[in-house]
Order: sequence, then structure tokens, then C-alpha cells
Amino acid sequence: MKKLIASLIALCLLLTLTASFAESKEYNTVEKGKFIYATSPDFLPFEGRDDQDNVIGIEPDLVALICEKLGLTPEAYPIDFESALTAPGAGAADAVVSGVTIREDRKAVLDFTIPYATITQAIAQKQGAGITVENLGEKMIGVQSGTTGHIYAVDDFGEDHVTAYATYALAFQALANGQVDCILVDDLVANDYAKKMPGIEVVGTSYEPENFGFGFAKGKAPELLADFNEALQAMIDDGTVESVMLKWQE
Repeated sequence: MKKLIASLIALCLLLTLTASFAESKEYNTVEKGKFIYATSPDFLPFEGRDDQDNVIGIEPDLVALICEKLGLTPEAYPIDFESALTAPGAGAADAVVSGVTIREDRKAVLDFTIPYATITQAIAQKQGAGITVENLGEKMIGVQSGTTGHIYAVDDFGEDHVTAYATYALAFQALANGQVDCILVDDLVANDYAKKMPGIEVVGTSYEPENFGFGFAKGKAPELLADFNEALQAMIDDGTVESVMLKWQE
């Protein structure tokens, strides 16, 4: 009897493993079994680096959780923001995961996931500078190249009032050095920099809220995108996304 029970248990385990393998998918990724995501890691709380130079933040955490469900190994591909936007289309990454606003012009080359976060533009400045939306056009505005802040600043105030930097780290260093009067940047990121840089304050703007999503190469991996969306929606519904975002804003 014991041998029979043991045989049945072994058979059940075998069937379970077989079913598991049958359900696993081979996604169309840059490297088999990996999910390589392009990111500009100077954008905490969304992405940054720790003391060991690992890429950390809200989005790396969410990607890691999704990849665990899909049986993929996540791998960050650190690069400047403008290059990150084009990396999926160039075949250098499976997606751009870098605080990317879902915009109609970007949809021409990227397939976006469902939105998972909403932000608004804010003005980061030295305390007491007195800069608001009303007088912003009189100032020199620092931005990160290719961001919505860059687009808005140039469209609304002209290129003569805008200095673009490859990273926000460089933009905020320029602010500290007096090379620009302020930075136009996403509100959560502005608040994070203000926590770490003494003498910096953040002022809100009247710009429309923006939705963030992960951008995949246009038409390249529909099954991977669909499964990402399913996992992301489940994490939104069960509160995981909110929990991760709150953790990185503490």
C-alpha cells in the first residue's frame, strides 16, 4: 500500500510539473528568458541606483514582480532617457521602463501597457526664488532631454528659456550652481530631490496630469505585452502597485 501511495504521489508531482511546463511561454524577447528594460536611473522614486550601483525604485520593483509571474529574469539597461525611448525599437531592449508618459506621438513607435501611475509637472527651485507658472517664462528652465517637461517648456516659453540636460542629476546640479533658475520635472521626482538637496522647494503647476506606462517595441511582442498588462492590472487591483509606490515615497 505504501508503495502504491508513493507511486501515486510521484505521478501527481510529475503531472503538476508537466502542466507547469506546458503553461510556460517562450516570449519574443531580446534574450531568451530575460526581460531587458531600458531606463534612465536618476529619477527616484521611479528609478535610481543604490550604493552598489544596482538599479532600484518603483518601476524596477514592479517589473521584478511581473517577471516573477511570467518566468522571466529582469535586467536593467541603464542609459539616458532619450536613448531609452528608442532602445526597444532598435532591438536593444524589450521595453522602456523609465517614468514614460503615455503620449499619442510616442504610440507611433511604442506599444504601451495600461497606465499604472499618474503625475503632474512641478517646478523645483531654490527656496525663496518665488517662481510660479505665471513668471516661469521669464526664467531659465532646466529640463531632461526628451521628457514631457522639456516638450512643455519649449512649446510654452521657447528654446531660449530652456536648457536641456541628459539626466535630471545634471539638471539639479545646474540648479544648485545657479546655471538655471528652476527645473520643470514630475512632482514625485521633484519631491524626492528636494528631500536630498537642502534649500530646494517644489511648487505645483497647472499642467494636465500624465499617465505612466511601460513602452514595448511597436508590434514586436503582443503576447508579452498582453501578459504584462494582465499581471499589472492584477497588481493594481490587489493594491500591490499602491503599496510599492508608497514604500518609495517614505
